[in-house]
Amino acid sequence: MALPRLRHTALPWMLACLAAGTACATTPPATHPGAGAPFKVVTYSDTFDLAANGTYTRTVHKIIEPLTKNGVQSNGQIQEVVATAMETFHLVSAKTVAPDGKVYPVTKKDVHTQTAPSAADAPTFSDAKIVSIEFPHVERGSKLDITYTMHRFQPYFPNEFSGIDAVPPDQLTGHEQVQVRAPASLKLLTSVRGGYKLSKTVKGNTQIITATLIDPPYHAIPGDAVSAGQFEPMFVATTFPNWQALGDAYWARAAAKTKVTPNVRKLADEITGPKTGRAAMDVLYDWATTRIRWVGIEPGLSGWIPASAGHTLTRRYGDCKASETLLVALLKAKGIHAVPALIDGGSADYKLTHLVNLGIIDHVIVYVPKYKLFLDPTSGFATPGELPAGDVDKPVILASDHSKLARTPAGPASYVQATTETIGANDELQGSGSIHAIGYTDWMMRDILDQMPKAAWPHIVEKVLSSEGLVGTGDFEAANADDLTKPFMVTDHWVAPGYYDAGHIVVLRIHKGFAFTDLGHYLASNASPSKRYPVKREIGSLHFTTSLALPQGYKILATPESGTVKTVAGHFVQTATVDGSMLHLDQTLSLDRVWYPVKDRAALKTLFTEAYRLDRQQVVLERIAAKHQT
Repeated sequence: MALPRLRHTALPWMLACLAAGTACATTPPATHPGAGAPFKVVTYSDTFDLAANGTYTRTVHKIIEPLTKNGVQSNGQIQEVVATAMETFHLVSAKTVAPDGKVYPVTKKDVHTQTAPSAADAPTFSDAKIVSIEFPHVERGSKLDITYTMHRFQPYFPNEFSGIDAVPPDQLTGHEQVQVRAPASLKLLTSVRGGYKLSKTVKGNTQIITATLIDPPYHAIPGDAVSAGQFEPMFVATTFPNWQALGDAYWARAAAKTKVTPNVRKLADEITGPKTGRAAMDVLYDWATTRIRWVGIEPGLSGWIPASAGHTLTRRYGDCKASETLLVALLKAKGIHAVPALIDGGSADYKLTHLVNLGIIDHVIVYVPKYKLFLDPTSGFATPGELPAGDVDKPVILASDHSKLARTPAGPASYVQATTETIGANDELQGSGSIHAIGYTDWMMRDILDQMPKAAWPHIVEKVLSSEGLVGTGDFEAANADDLTKPFMVTDHWVAPGYYDAGHIVVLRIHKGFAFTDLGHYLASNASPSKRYPVKREIGSLHFTTSLALPQGYKILATPESGTVKTVAGHFVQTATVDGSMLHLDQTLSLDRVWYPVKDRAALKTLFTEAYRLDRQQVVLERIAAKHQT
């Protein structure tokens, strides 16, 4: 349950792509079932022998067939993460069966165990090991056959069990089967979806639950889809009667960790000084966010048991649970009640499964009931009251003795840009502007710019201008991203020579100049939502005001059209006005939700295509004859 500070999803920001040094692209759909799949899971069998106390032994057998060069590369070595404080791994057999039938067994020298990276960084918190099994003579058409057991001798929660099997649509799969063998007296709840067939039998004192999936449909998942966990074929078996019970179980172990020690109380007093109430909460959150180093923790008991507040205070690092626990203790020291909120912060899971699936919960944040605010102390750059994009519009479990379900807000989030442009000597376009934001948009701006050395900022301006069709140079200034107590503002200035040719008829494109997002590109690339899967649209509200000083000696033949597009998905408003030689263009795109089900596809498509049509319109000028000029 630990996430890195940066959790960008498929947001529309071009600078996110520039920061990563990659191009923004989506995966094209396969032309026919199975086409392009790098490998096929020919068969997968997973058998749980479950005890009443929650311990179990898994026996896994799978055969994987690499179908492409990438499939050979990615499957030639299979890795399993083992939390050595609670489980043991045993390789029963492994071999490569060549296309001609020749068998190449995996030997002891092909099996390697190493410390997981996070365990090396934070051995106090993690005991994770990675077992790597290297298959010899792997080529296209080989069959990689492996059987192993995993013995869980220490459950995450005493007398509880939660297990799932899921097949994402973009994994080519043949035969999938999961079986749970447990005492007949153990109350196990089960559910299936997406083609799994479920059977239950009782033999003596043993109940046997079997879920089977055969040849599920293979589909590419578009990049803007919500998490596959919301729609992929899935089997769940659990002893938890509901999600609140999971919150209760977490709190049973976490409550004592929030103890206010003398050191915690002393620190809280030093941080807050005379401040009380909301002001005290803000500075305590700011301290926890900026002073505690995030360290990722691999699965294990530490994945569900937080370090104590005092321990984290001493170490000054920890995972999300450690930061949450320390912040709850600091707030408690100042008389502010707060509780942990269990959440999926790593992927786009906007709904909980019907039954408890521990795999969905991978993050913990803080909820302060008095102010009705969620705080994420591992966000790095989210100001008090804001959340990073990965946390918004998500179901949460407010953990306590009597846990409750709640939901984080979908916003507000807005990006506001004002740009003034003039046409100078040699027909160059000169521009200056300001940008500010609130909500998860503000978090993203801070996070992205913190990753970019200041020396690279002029290069970033060049790249952004080129995406707008301009060849130019410039620079920008930004407020201190680390100061979460002040608004974050960016100001820019730039110049792009050769903006237009001074002919009889001049057609001008109204450029946004330096922008964190290209509105036109975003509208165009998101105008065709998936017909099959729910999609995410994490933008909130985008507002652009562009003022362009038109060249002298011309009259206006046409300006961009003013118009409004409104659907159940959101709205777009464009207003174009002329004041003397100044053209003012106001544009606002607003989406009041973060994710959209398939039934809203038509509304999204209409909104984006009509908004794109308006945004693409240009200014047409005609030279005024000399005798008519004044």
